[in-house]
Amino acid sequence: MIRPDSVADPLGYPGRSPAGSGLLVAGRFEPVADRQQLADALAAAGVSPMTSRQPVLAVGANGSPERLAAKLGPSAIVPMTSAIVTDVAVGVSAHVSPGRYVPAAPISAPGEQHRLVMIWLDAAQLAAVDRTEPNYRRVPLAAPVTVPLVGGTVDCHVYASRWGCLLDDGEPRRLGDQRRLVSDLLARSAELRALFGRTPEEFVHAAGDPVRRERAREIMVAAGWVRPQPEFDS
Repeated sequence: MIRPDSVADPLGYPGRSPAGSGLLVAGRFEPVADRQQLADALAAAGVSPMTSRQPVLAVGANGSPERLAAKLGPSAIVPMTSAIVTDVAVGVSAHVSPGRYVPAAPISAPGEQHRLVMIWLDAAQLAAVDRTEPNYRRVPLAAPVTVPLVGGTVDCHVYASRWGCLLDDGEPRRLGDQRRLVSDLLARSAELRALFGRTPEEFVHAAGDPVRRERAREIMVAAGWVRPQPEFDS
C-alpha cells in the first residue's frame, strides 16, 4: 500500500520507480507479464483500455506509483510501463516546486538511451495530472519511445519545464539524490543560503514560502545556471 510518509518527504523526491511494467490499482503496483494480462486486468476493472489512454513519459514523481497515487487518489487505476527513450535524459528544472524540492525536467541528450516509466492516463486522469503541474507544459515528444510491453514504439507526451533546466559546468545537470542536489545549490550561492538556510532540512522548511520559491528562480537565472531547452521549452 501507499506509505504517506514517503510521499510527503520532499528530500525523497522523486520517489521509487517500478522495476518493470504493471498496473497501479487500489494503492498498489501490480506487475504484469505481458500486454494481454494488462488488457485483461483493465477490462476486468471496467476502466479505459490502453487504446483510449494518453501515454505520458514520466521524468519525475509521476514515475513513482506512490506519488502518482497521491495525485490521483486511491481508486485510480493506471498502467505504468517500462519505456526506452533515446536522446532524452532526466535533468533538473530551474525552479523550486510547491512540494518543497527541486524537481525534474526532460533534457536533450543526443545519443543517450535511458529506461524510464510511461504512464497511461484516461481523460480524467490526464486533466488531474495536468492540474498538478503548474510549472510545466505537456507537449508531444519529438521521437517515438519504445515500450517493450506493447511490442513497439508509441508517440507520447512529456511535461516540459516552463523555466528551463539547471546547468552544471555549462551542461544540463542530471537529476540525482535530492539531498545532495539541494546541498550543492546552497553551497554555491550565498543568496540561496540567505533565503533557505544552510541544510537540506532548512531548505525544505523555508521552501513552503512562495515568495522565496520565486526569488530562488530569479537567483538561478542571474547566476547563469539556467538554459532553455528548445526541444522542450519553445
